[in-house]
Amino acid sequence: MEKSDRYSALFFIGLSLFVCQQSARIGLGTLWDPGPGLMPFGAGAGVGLLALGLLVRSFLTKEPQLEPEKEEGSLGRGKFLLICVSLFVFSIAVVWLGFVLATFLFVLFILRNIESKPWWHTLIKAVLITAGNYLIFLTWLGISLPKGLFNW
Repeated sequence: MEKSDRYSALFFIGLSLFVCQQSARIGLGTLWDPGPGLMPFGAGAGVGLLALGLLVRSFLTKEPQLEPEKEEGSLGRGKFLLICVSLFVFSIAVVWLGFVLATFLFVLFILRNIESKPWWHTLIKAVLITAGNYLIFLTWLGISLPKGLFNW
């Protein structure tokens, strides 16, 4: 690993320690009666653990990388921008089309452009992800989401 991994890991460990300290200052509460600092504390601890893992890994890996090779599963800039733009379009479309239809179209678009799978595979995944989101957010959590044109 490069030295930059060590520096970034140390930065994020310091940041997570600061977040955890400030979260504890405003009150953590308990799991049954959470205080306002419980979620930031958990997030800070999670970032700290990931950074600690990166730091340990940077010391255990001895072989330097001469040329960064593009991994098979990595995203290029074009796909990254495509995802960002599609998220923006999704945030607008969810109001007009409704949560169910906008989520289905968004997931279908993302899966079709990121993965190179057959259409039937992409359609099945999009239906299952949309149904799972519907069950979690509307049925289980009872959150009211935009119904859109079709009043779903």
